[in-house]
Amino acid sequence: MKPCFAEVSGITPAAHFPKCPHGHPFTQLCEIDKLCIPCPNPSIRDVLEVCVEVVICSTKEIGTPVGRKLVIEGRKQIKINFSTEDKCHSVHIAHFEIPFCAFILLGDSKREIKKVCTAVEHVSVQCLDSRCLTVTSIIFICPEFKKQHDDCPCPPDDHDDNCHCACNDPCSSSKHHNSNCDHPFSHSSWSDCCQPTWKKYQSGSLCPGCGLPQPIRADQRHYYGK
Repeated sequence: MKPCFAEVSGITPAAHFPKCPHGHPFTQLCEIDKLCIPCPNPSIRDVLEVCVEVVICSTKEIGTPVGRKLVIEGRKQIKINFSTEDKCHSVHIAHFEIPFCAFILLGDSKREIKKVCTAVEHVSVQCLDSRCLTVTSIIFICPEFKKQHDDCPCPPDDHDDNCHCACNDPCSSSKHHNSNCDHPFSHSSWSDCCQPTWKKYQSGSLCPGCGLPQPIRADQRHYYGK
């Protein structure tokens, strides 16, 4: 085995690394893949470049005794540029796809996952002989959670607590009351908002548009507050 002084590409720049604050769930893969050039392709003289890219194929949440887990299936796409041992020292490219499976422990968190982010932290290559080599890679994986206002129609830089969209309106479509309310949002189906997951309501709070008390939830039935 000998080290290869090859150019490495595909490592994620620090500026593009996923934002992962303290306590954010994540996982890492550190794998060594043995790759061989199949016959009748020419043998390796020198490895010129190695490139590693990560593709996420599927994700799935499962329930376990220790909490929710996010199962991630993907593949590593590895490209090897090498010169051959023939008289011309011609350059060839070999492509490999290596599947992987990982999981992230989410615990009791109920936050909705928006997407899964990956970053390639490290890549190195070593030649075993003229036909085979090993590629070592370290891959960082973490989920990006959906933020509270991701569904807001406003541009991302324009949304705040003073935004006039339905996200901040106390009488928006998620808190309907009745069709006679003169609030600018529709109130045709206020009962649709009263789902079993609603647990806390103050019976004295009023809709600013129609003045009716907001419904409270008890024993699978809808009641008016005082």
